[in-house]
Amino acid sequence: MKYKFLILLVLSFLLSCSSKKDIENLINRNYEQYIISITNTSLKFNLDKIDKNILILLHNRIKKEEITKKLNINDSTWNDRINHLFGNSLIKKKDEIFLPTFFILDNENGNSLIKFTDSLGNELSIITQDRLKQIKEESAKIFPLTKYSFNDISFFILGAIVNDFLQLNNFQNEFIKSFVPQRGNERFYFALIENDNSKYFSPGIYEINIYNYPNFQFVTFSSNKFDYNIPTLPTSDLVKLFDKNKQTNDSIFQLNIINELIKFVEINNYKPSQNISEGLKTLQIIKNNKSTIPVIHNRNFNDLYKITNIIKPDLINYFESRQTLFLKKYLNSDFKDEVSYKEWMIWIYKLISAKAINSLIEKKIINKPIVSSSLIIKK
Repeated sequence: MKYKFLILLVLSFLLSCSSKKDIENLINRNYEQYIISITNTSLKFNLDKIDKNILILLHNRIKKEEITKKLNINDSTWNDRINHLFGNSLIKKKDEIFLPTFFILDNENGNSLIKFTDSLGNELSIITQDRLKQIKEESAKIFPLTKYSFNDISFFILGAIVNDFLQLNNFQNEFIKSFVPQRGNERFYFALIENDNSKYFSPGIYEINIYNYPNFQFVTFSSNKFDYNIPTLPTSDLVKLFDKNKQTNDSIFQLNIINELIKFVEINNYKPSQNISEGLKTLQIIKNNKSTIPVIHNRNFNDLYKITNIIKPDLINYFESRQTLFLKKYLNSDFKDEVSYKEWMIWIYKLISAKAINSLIEKKIINKPIVSSSLIIKK
């Protein structure tokens, strides 16, 4: 009897240690935050570390008592945090427990899901390939895209316009057919995706980032938070590439570079200062005496949807004909207890379109630039 008691005591201790270790492991994983707003405006929404940890632990069905103990928060703080998350529609109550209401992709679910979306992404890329001639012809009709080499702007056209950023609006309106979730005062889709940067699991979500300036928006399209272009250049690169004076404010200097680039595009024979010109050439933003970043007026922006329309019917039909496949995958997953089917489908589309874009890069149909693919929209 004494030995049985000791065995139970040891087992209890080991289970307790294992539980603590699991929680420690969960909150130390690297989760990237992603937002889709389906608008052409910049939306900022950031979770602090405690809120993110609470959501990850709730996703993993860790009990309140264990969470508050591990995060060292009292009941009052817990209630404040839960009310805040509930008020922003990031959690719901189901069977007396709180659960996240958005897409959380961890490694355990990610590996099988990426295999599923990658195979579909390879298929989706063929639609773009089949319509490539029409896409090039339509792009050549749109002012001012006529000024640019298609190869130099292929990443933005075939990536951001045809398969992601603008095409996502069509997908939302014609496949999802419902309102974007209301979270706080804004409407947006939200996700936390684990990314350990391993070669075995690296979901290539592409993102649009919009940098607002008084007279224009600088829009970048990049993968997995790798947003490297004029608005994000670090001080060291501004000094090295553009000979920036160390006393000059980075933001002011970046704005000056962009203004010089716009003048170079719009004014015949305009020559930026030598240091700016050389820096832009090194980054291949100026190439063969032409800009590789299109400058377009806001009044012409909607013309870009003419390009998305070339593959839109085939793309929507592709997803509608596989609706049963998607629904079955969703209902057989852990996602069904948290995120709605339609919000899940938005992120499935993002994973599929990312693979389609990567496939087009591998086939040399898309030319991947040194900097993030970009577009300047004048107001």
